[in-house]
Amino acid sequence: MEKLIDLHMHSIYSDGELTPDELINECIKKNIKTISITDHDNIGAYKNISSHFLNDKRINIIPGIELKAKTYKGTMHILGYYIDVNNKELNNKIKELKNNSIYHIISLLHQIKKDYNIVFETEDIQKLICKIGNIGRPDIAKLCIKYGYVNSVKEAFDKYLIEAYEKIRNNSDSLSYKECIDLITHASGLPVLAHPNTLKKDDKELLELLKNMKKCGLKGIEVYHSSYTEEEKRKYLKMAKDLDLLVSGGSDYHGKTVKPEIELGTGKNNNLKIKKLSILD
Repeated sequence: MEKLIDLHMHSIYSDGELTPDELINECIKKNIKTISITDHDNIGAYKNISSHFLNDKRINIIPGIELKAKTYKGTMHILGYYIDVNNKELNNKIKELKNNSIYHIISLLHQIKKDYNIVFETEDIQKLICKIGNIGRPDIAKLCIKYGYVNSVKEAFDKYLIEAYEKIRNNSDSLSYKECIDLITHASGLPVLAHPNTLKKDDKELLELLKNMKKCGLKGIEVYHSSYTEEEKRKYLKMAKDLDLLVSGGSDYHGKTVKPEIELGTGKNNNLKIKKLSILD
């Protein structure tokens, strides 16, 4: 049976639905040999994995994170692999980012109330703010489902959250991509640009950005992702080869609510089966 690789997935410590142990168990069942749990601005998963998994020969776990970087169009996320989860600078910054995310989410709640008269009970807002991991737009989307405003996370984004986010985007205290790269590098990690298709740049703009990011220490690009077309995979692979960047990939699994069409290790409709990556060489 083929051994698969999945270096992009989320647990309850960001916007995923499974605990770290549940994620690992599912990956073992699906014969995924090498994984990385890459929660948004959070490494809590690695401090809550059952110890017996750390020496389990059935699976290789690479410590990872996905940091949000400031951008004025689209979204930019930078993955960090092989990070030292005990790095003091990284842990201090994560605490700061958690506080920033609370203020940003409160701003977003105000915006959707102002624009769409969407209101949630105080108790639910308090639970959201006290969540153990990173808080993000998918958490608000889930509340929109609970209160009957929408039927899915995607519908919440399409109807309310994308437009509302654009109005408060510049209020965010997100890190610059250089700060993200430095933070990962200082924690002994490899910084990799996640899903470049979300940057909303044409090929020329993306190539120029990658060159600049490489000068700042970027080591790789996510060439394989469950959202890509075959044409995008070929394009990003060529860019990685041309710029001598490492190749990474993963499903970006969240669970059955946030991205119900995505499965661990195989992406959407089996469009993603990764067996070898240069980041693992």
